[in-house]
Amino acid sequence: MINTKYEHVGDSITKLIEECSELIHILCKAERFGWDNWHPDDPEKKTNKSLVLSEIIDVEKQIRELCRRVLLRKTKQVT
Repeated sequence: MINTKYEHVGDSITKLIEECSELIHILCKAERFGWDNWHPDDPEKKTNKSLVLSEIIDVEKQIRELCRRVLLRKTKQVT
């Protein structure tokens, strides 16, 4: 998840790459330790399943942002 403090830092491709890597990371943890397991140091005991879903939402958000920016570029090139 992108820290709101830094959400305006970097371009949309870099943000998408970062979000994809976070999704890959938690997917590996879920496969290794179990989908219903959680990190032992997490006081909220968020399951790996819920973390995966959260990261999927973040990836989807960045994909939409990248698509929007690509469409804006395309529109600017046409006009």
